[in-house]
Amino acid sequence: MHIVIAGAGEIGGQIAKALHTVHDIVVIDREAETREKLAQLDVQVLVGSATDVEILREAKVDMADVFVAATNWDEVNLLACMLAKGLGSKETLCFVGKASYMDILNDPRAVEILGTRIDKVLWPQRSLAKEIVEVIQVPGAVDAESVAGGRLHFVEYRVQEGGPYAGKEIALLDWPEGVFLAGVLREEQFIASTDPDFKTLLLEPEDRLFFMTTHSGFDAIQACFASKRSRGVRRVMVVGGGNVGYMTAKELLARRLEVTIIDHNAERCAWLAENLPGAWVLEGDGTNLELLESEGLDRTDVLVAVTENDEKNLLVSLIAKQQGVPKVITRVNRTENRRLFERVGIDIPMTPRLAAVREVLDWLLPDNIDHLALIEDRVELMELELPPDFRSKPLSRLELPQGAVAVALERERRVFLPEPNLSANPGDKLLVLSAREVTDAVLAKVG
Repeated sequence: MHIVIAGAGEIGGQIAKALHTVHDIVVIDREAETREKLAQLDVQVLVGSATDVEILREAKVDMADVFVAATNWDEVNLLACMLAKGLGSKETLCFVGKASYMDILNDPRAVEILGTRIDKVLWPQRSLAKEIVEVIQVPGAVDAESVAGGRLHFVEYRVQEGGPYAGKEIALLDWPEGVFLAGVLREEQFIASTDPDFKTLLLEPEDRLFFMTTHSGFDAIQACFASKRSRGVRRVMVVGGGNVGYMTAKELLARRLEVTIIDHNAERCAWLAENLPGAWVLEGDGTNLELLESEGLDRTDVLVAVTENDEKNLLVSLIAKQQGVPKVITRVNRTENRRLFERVGIDIPMTPRLAAVREVLDWLLPDNIDHLALIEDRVELMELELPPDFRSKPLSRLELPQGAVAVALERERRVFLPEPNLSANPGDKLLVLSAREVTDAVLAKVG
């Protein structure tokens, strides 16, 4: 595919990094430093404006399969998409940061005026809110995804210092029925369960464990990792009443959870109170310990810090952890701050941009491949439909590269976890978890 990306910031850069080995990528950006920034990638970089018709022509937009507008300016993204479509790009994808643009672009009257010039619109804040709600619903988990039409669950847990699994050898651990331990992420390295010496690995604090489970296994693995206090989520406190906080609170209320939402802006609080019936809306500073304590922080099951200020989110989260809140989810607006948040002990730092990048990759993958999850740009969960000419063979003989493992198989709406006698057949959907650096090798082998 020939893909043109406007904007080499966090979103555009991540998309280019994920796709450059298998697609023809052109990146357009105003900054001359972009060439140096992307020097390690197999991409063409054009310095200029994405709304400059001559630059778009130089990028061969007329031959583009996809045009992705991912600059930091909504208006530039909108205009660039319309120009790209007019010049001949087959499909256009536009990132927006304002809710008002989402409303306009989803209005049938606007679509009638614009025609089909923008094929897909992504709002990173909405993607983030969706991921936050999914994680809240699984006590103790760092991340969770429902896959195979909800018949399987992919769930991630962190090994806690002093917890029951720290210092234990993997071979000596007995997981419940319906649970498959797929691998371990230790710092920068993903170790798949099929890698040599995996079973003799001693688990260390901060290791992250990836499981694929059935419905019954999902409940059982939660009992293994959830603390006594975190086993049932009832009360959630949301600090930050912007778009992400509002959408998160709205979804939690629909699930009949008790929600307190705090924002410093009186006008915004009045709007939240009107639009979130059932929520307890407070005007105040979310870093005010007295306010948090008076509103029952010590009885809160999950705290979500989603202001647009990283420093405030960090402070709120540290206060919550010091007060013993079982799960703390923190918005990180600048991706470069994510590692800092992890090092100071924040449980679940999440960025709007990475959440949106996952959606883009899923949209761009071939029809027989679904991108199900991306963990910090290091580990990827994919679903691959095996082609008609695929030769049936046991999962153990798929010859996947080191750093990749088949974690489940779906056949005619039935799902199977790996077992010695399970074979993969043409038409089956194979779920594979792999390190990002070997993803291409996996697709070459079974894609």
